[in-house]
Amino acid sequence: MRHFQFSMEKILEIRRFEQHEAELALGAANAAVSRIQEKLDAIAQQRVAVTRQTDESDDMAFYAHAQQYFLFLNQREELFLRDMAKARLVVEERSAAVRKAMQNVKVLEKFRESKFNEWKKSRLKEEEQLLDDVVTYRAKKMA
Repeated sequence: MRHFQFSMEKILEIRRFEQHEAELALGAANAAVSRIQEKLDAIAQQRVAVTRQTDESDDMAFYAHAQQYFLFLNQREELFLRDMAKARLVVEERSAAVRKAMQNVKVLEKFRESKFNEWKKSRLKEEEQLLDDVVTYRAKKMA
């Protein structure tokens, strides 16, 4: 009996590879978003720390320096928020690419499955025909 052979197996392998690459790219984009979020969290922690120090201090010069530092933190936060918006757009694009790659793989896998089922039915028919031929041959031989 012949073995099942899917004629588009190489294409399926390529599509799986493309899906894997798309997933890796999505992971990198998500990592970039996480790094930016960590920077935003650090800015928030710095704000809290400076606010505590300012509340505990009576020095007006320290208060003025703290205000300048808050302006600096606001500028950095705005920069990181812009970067975050760009990074999230990249994540959305890469997510769409992963969904498309998964869809491409799924289509070929379903096609492969249907071809396998056809092959399986054909194989069963061949086996039935072979058994019928054996039974018929034996019946003729005995008669």
